[in-house]
Amino acid sequence: IYNPETNEEEQRDIISEDLIPGDIIIIRGSTTMQCDAALLNGNVIVNESMLTGESIPVTKVQIPYYQSSSDHPALNQTFDLREHNRFILFSGTSVIQTRYYGAGDVRAMVLRTAFGTAKGELVRSILYPKPVDFKFNTDTYRYVGGMALIAFGGMIFSMVLRVIRHEPVGVIIKRTIDIITIAVPPALPAALSAGLVYAQNRLKKDNIFCISPRSINICGSINTVVFDKTGTLTEDGLDLQCVVPIIRTYNT
Repeated sequence: IYNPETNEEEQRDIISEDLIPGDIIIIRGSTTMQCDAALLNGNVIVNESMLTGESIPVTKVQIPYYQSSSDHPALNQTFDLREHNRFILFSGTSVIQTRYYGAGDVRAMVLRTAFGTAKGELVRSILYPKPVDFKFNTDTYRYVGGMALIAFGGMIFSMVLRVIRHEPVGVIIKRTIDIITIAVPPALPAALSAGLVYAQNRLKKDNIFCISPRSINICGSINTVVFDKTGTLTEDGLDLQCVVPIIRTYNT
């Protein structure tokens, strides 16, 4: 923070909730980033396994400085967080080591905070996933639509036939509604939803929480699952749990 009274810079400790874009922060080792920030000087080694699943540490470098656009053509490019991610420290990543060959601390400028960060986008994608059209649901809608067309044709035929027979209006209406009910079961959506709710409750008893219940129907046809997410679903290192001795007996 620049203090106009002393004409010097000051350092203050604040909570991460008070950070706003444009703040200059000091990056220290063995910390977790609470915001997306652009590295201004030095190099930083971070672990981005929480965001990318890669267990190999990544080195972040400072944003290059040029006097004019003639020194480097890349100066005319628009800053993009994804394209220039080698200069960005993303929220949720662990800082392993910082290094700066000059005098002073490693500094970065806050770019995004809260749900606007890369970690926030990940959380939002989990809480509010994009709608996915499964073939099972599409076939269900097609079936209902086809049966509705058949019911509409049968309704017209039955209505005309009963009018020709001079049947009472009440009977015509009842029989017409019966055809629609028989062709398109009104309990079909409830039956499909009941199956998903029952399956979701069974998974919940085994501490398996599903954020997309419609995916349960697809998972029912899976017989093999292969995980390759070292650093997220698994750990980077190995822990010794126990030693099982091998006892051999020899007959003499």
